[in-house]
Amino acid sequence: MVRAMSDIEEQLYQLLMKELPVAREGLTRESTLESIGLDSLSTIEFMFQIEDHFGIRFEQTGTPPKTLGDVFDEVHAKLEHA
Repeated sequence: MVRAMSDIEEQLYQLLMKELPVAREGLTRESTLESIGLDSLSTIEFMFQIEDHFGIRFEQTGTPPKTLGDVFDEVHAKLEHA
């Protein structure tokens, strides 16, 4: 099942806001994970939450995402091929 990109992004924003004290208005595709308060460990934990939420798996050998847009694009690509 292919989901609309905006639906995926909104779900990801909601997951992120559960973990971090950030306002939705402060989150954009260009926001770096570091700038919104995700260090390397919390980024990994966030990626695990995404995997569980969407029922997907990320490759562990690739370059880690740097921005929310990178995360959104990767999730969308995984869901298109699921």
